[in-house]
Amino acid sequence: MANTILEEIPYHELKGAYHKLEKTNKDLIDGLYYAAFVQQGLMPQERHFRKLMQPYFVYYNPLQIIGGDFFWIGKKEDWCFYAVGDCTGHGVSGAMLSSLAIGFLNYVVYSKNFEKIGDILTEIDKKWIETFNHHQDIDVNNDWMEISLVAYNSKTMQLQFTGAGSNILIIDADNNMRRIKGEHYPIGGWQIETNRRFNTRFVNVLDNEKVFLYSDGFKDQFGGERNKRMGSFKFNQLISSTAYMSCSEQKEYMENKFNIWKSNAEQTDDVCLLRIDL
Repeated sequence: MANTILEEIPYHELKGAYHKLEKTNKDLIDGLYYAAFVQQGLMPQERHFRKLMQPYFVYYNPLQIIGGDFFWIGKKEDWCFYAVGDCTGHGVSGAMLSSLAIGFLNYVVYSKNFEKIGDILTEIDKKWIETFNHHQDIDVNNDWMEISLVAYNSKTMQLQFTGAGSNILIIDADNNMRRIKGEHYPIGGWQIETNRRFNTRFVNVLDNEKVFLYSDGFKDQFGGERNKRMGSFKFNQLISSTAYMSCSEQKEYMENKFNIWKSNAEQTDDVCLLRIDL
C-alpha cells in the first residue's frame, strides 16, 4: 500500500519534499550547535578557573549537543564556590532550565549574603517554584533540578556543602573516600515535597584532598558486557582508584572509560563531572 502511494507521487514532488526536509534538519542542527556555543559561553571558562587557583578538571558531555547538565563557579570575598547541576530534560528544554539555574546562582550568590550555603539553595528553590507558578494548574508539570554546591575557604580550610538530590565525593591523600550526602529532594518539583529547606554540611578537609561533584549521567550509563547501568558502586570505585592521577590524566582516563563502558550502546543522559583539588 505504502509503495503504491509513493509510486503515484511525481518524482519532482518527492525530490522537493526531500530537499525541504534536508534543509529543515540542517537548520535545526545548526541552531543546536549555535545554542551549544551560547550555553557553554554561560559556563565558566579556563580563565575563570585560574582565578580561583585550585587545580581542577571538568568532563562535560551533553547527550544532544546541548543539555540540562551544567557547571558553575564563583568567588565572593574569601570563598570559592563550585556547583554541578542536572536539570530535567535533555536538549533544548534541559538547556533552557540550565540557563535559568546559572542566572539564579549568579543573582543569589552575588546580591545576597548568607553565612550557610544551604540558604542559597533554599532561596533558589523559592525563586524556581515562583518562576513556574503559572503552570500550577497543570498536574504533570514538575520541572526540577538536582545540584551540588560547595563553598571552600582556602585561608581557613573550611568547606561547606549543600545538595539537592545529589552527593559529593571527597578523596584524601591516602585514597580514602567519603561520600557527603545532600537532601533527597531536588530544587523545584513542588509535588515532591513542601516546606523544605536545604541544610549545610560543614566538612573538615585537609591539604591535598580532592572533591568531586557530578551529575548522574556517568553512573546511569548502560554498557559493559551485560549492557547494564554502571551504578554508584562502580562509579565511586572508579573515582577513588584514579584520584591519585593529575587532573589532566584523570580527565582523559574518565573520558576513555565512559566511551569503553558505553561501547556501541546509546548515551542515556548528559554527563558532567568536576574535580577540585584542595
